[in-house]
Amino acid sequence: MLSLKNACRNVFFLFLLAAPVGAYSDDFATNTIEQNVRRRDSSSDARPDRHNRLSYYLYIEDFISSFIEIPTSNVLLGGSTISSSYLAGRAPIYNRHDDQVGTCSASFLNMQNEDGIFTDISNYLSVDNGLIVSWFTPSTLANLELDSIVHSMVTECIVLASTKVGFNPFYGKEFNMVVSADDEKIYFKLREIEDQ
Repeated sequence: MLSLKNACRNVFFLFLLAAPVGAYSDDFATNTIEQNVRRRDSSSDARPDRHNRLSYYLYIEDFISSFIEIPTSNVLLGGSTISSSYLAGRAPIYNRHDDQVGTCSASFLNMQNEDGIFTDISNYLSVDNGLIVSWFTPSTLANLELDSIVHSMVTECIVLASTKVGFNPFYGKEFNMVVSADDEKIYFKLREIEDQ
């Protein structure tokens, strides 16, 4: 009579013999790895949706609470600049599932002269999935209040993922980006521009 251990071993060998040739080949291993990567990427929002779009947002209050101010002053006495300020801030960004997935930072150089208030904004978006984009936004403001300054980020532009840090499936890709706002949030919607 066969022992339980020998019986299990015989069943295992029969299973191996009955398995189709190539079932344990490199293709099987590769497909398994690709499925795991796809599962991981979809759960972490690392890939655009089926329309090649990415969507993030931040809370304006988070952004304003992080602000620092760098002192500014006229270089020449009697210069044309009436007032100026230089602010910088950063805030966490969230995906459409409300998961924190990265950071947005921006600096705002505000200058007021007789013609009005001009703001030069340098923006930077860094997402955990590897997406890194930066862009500049020139804007005019009604006043120098913080809420008005943050809302001046609203724009539409073409951005290039030209910075590669670690794993970055977006490196070299172009996106049409729309930055919009409401009373509570700034929204970043990116649509990949496909090669023509």
